[in-house]
Amino acid sequence: MSTGRKIWTVMTRTAVYVFNKYHFSVNTFSGSAMMCIGDVAQQSVERYHGLSEGYDWSRTARIAVIGSILGSVQHIFYRSLDNRYPSRDLLTISKKLFIDQTLCTPLIIALFIYGLGFLEHKTLDKINEEFKDKCAMIFLVDCAVFVPTQYINFKFLDPKYRLLFTNMVSIMYDTFLSYIKYTHDILKSMERQNNNNIKN
Repeated sequence: MSTGRKIWTVMTRTAVYVFNKYHFSVNTFSGSAMMCIGDVAQQSVERYHGLSEGYDWSRTARIAVIGSILGSVQHIFYRSLDNRYPSRDLLTISKKLFIDQTLCTPLIIALFIYGLGFLEHKTLDKINEEFKDKCAMIFLVDCAVFVPTQYINFKFLDPKYRLLFTNMVSIMYDTFLSYIKYTHDILKSMERQNNNNIKN
């Protein structure tokens, strides 16, 4: 066996060992990491278009905190879902997709918006207003991305890789979440300011 193959074998076995031993931690960390990467990517877009002057690392830190909470919730949810519905037939997968989109997704959206709102010291009225403004759009995008993704997930993957696969796929979705949470508000604020300037 070549040196390169030996190194690859050792790295692969180590990764599998760490994943199996620290399953919950890996799922939580990967969810948080992907959300941070999505936020940094979106902030790069904002800088490119002149919407911000630099990176807001405190914003990314808040995203990391919420990402770890969401990762924990999803880990528990999918483990429970797989224990309740272990089969891979079409009817069972359809049930799992329905439960995922009607129970888990609304909960995740609420935790995302309300969690970040509280970390940003917003009032409850402001957070409620933001939730009403953004919830439907986030839900529709989530359905478009994760219904086909989760079908593949539920049909072909081992349950222990369920959330890791979801986290890896969700990088573009996480970028969208950062957009709808922050860039969307920047653009709306600029639009209001332009309208006020026109009126004056």
